[in-house]
Amino acid sequence: MWWHWNSCPSRKASLRQAAQQTKLNFQPANNAFPTVPPLHTEKFDMEKMREAAAHWILMHEHPFTILEEECLNIFLKRGMSEWQKITRGVAKNDCVAVYELEKKKLKNKLRNVKKIDSDWKLQKRVLNFVHMPPPRREVEIAASLFKCMKDWGIKQKIHTISVDNASANDVAIRVLRDDFSRSKKLLGGGKLFHVRCYAHILNLIVHISISEIVDIVNKIRNSVDFVNCSETRLLLFAEIAQQLQILGKKLLYDCRTRWNATFEMLSCAMKFKDIFPHFQDREPFYDSCPAYED
Repeated sequence: MWWHWNSCPSRKASLRQAAQQTKLNFQPANNAFPTVPPLHTEKFDMEKMREAAAHWILMHEHPFTILEEECLNIFLKRGMSEWQKITRGVAKNDCVAVYELEKKKLKNKLRNVKKIDSDWKLQKRVLNFVHMPPPRREVEIAASLFKCMKDWGIKQKIHTISVDNASANDVAIRVLRDDFSRSKKLLGGGKLFHVRCYAHILNLIVHISISEIVDIVNKIRNSVDFVNCSETRLLLFAEIAQQLQILGKKLLYDCRTRWNATFEMLSCAMKFKDIFPHFQDREPFYDSCPAYED
């Protein structure tokens, strides 16, 4: 019976057929990986693995050299004996191929939009990054924008353009508006073509207000730089915070061109306002301590 079990031709044929059968890949209802197909075969496909690796690199912004790391390849080889090491050049080409494929999909989607469906939702897409070496003149800015719209096939679908409030942008958009008005009818006769960036206007308004307390802001900014530039000072600052039972992580840097970052820096400094005088007493080179009135 044992000999027949191991040598039966019918049983071997059934095993071969079962090995080639498509398997069910059960996924939970709240699956976080919708790209994994519900059906798959046991056959290893290195091309599919390269594509998945390219998506991994792009999603997490890894360097191309990550696929050349020895431990990673040992880990993958242990689980998949057919795995082959991917060089940085191959990884770069695979990422470019993924980008071109996604670009093609988005182009088709933009071209096929003819009317607003009932379930339409506002979306945001980054279409292009353009390197413009100086001098970045108005005509060159307009030409770069026009080239991007033409490449994406959306030249006839542009209604408004929003830019920062710079004089070069004003001229560039005026040049584009004149060119567009020759080939199509603009919304509102072109009055709505140039939309000034609300966030940039708000940023300018707030920075004018901040100029009234610029000395105080500079004291806080210098204090943040002084404390955070040294591990010893950071430890001293944290020690004083612990003694005064003040909860918090550390002082925040700000981006000088963004009002909300400056606001976050000042709000954080307000939590630690009682620490600064104590820190000044124990740190002789600290000369940016804000006063109580500040």
